[in-house]
Amino acid sequence: MNKLKTIDMKNYSIIKLSTMWSTDGLKNDVENILNEKTIQGYEIVSVAFGVNLLWMPTAFVTICK
Repeated sequence: MNKLKTIDMKNYSIIKLSTMWSTDGLKNDVENILNEKTIQGYEIVSVAFGVNLLWMPTAFVTICK
């Protein structure tokens, strides 16, 4: 019989960043967020880049503590 065990409950957050102009600026903003959140003790789960409905470059950073 399989039993589901929860060892550690984590709180996840998603940070959304968008830009209208420069994808390099967006990349730099994401790097700054990653550095800041790592120093604060957060674990970086994922980083995804795409575009929103207005075709603006967008990044999603998932973190947990």
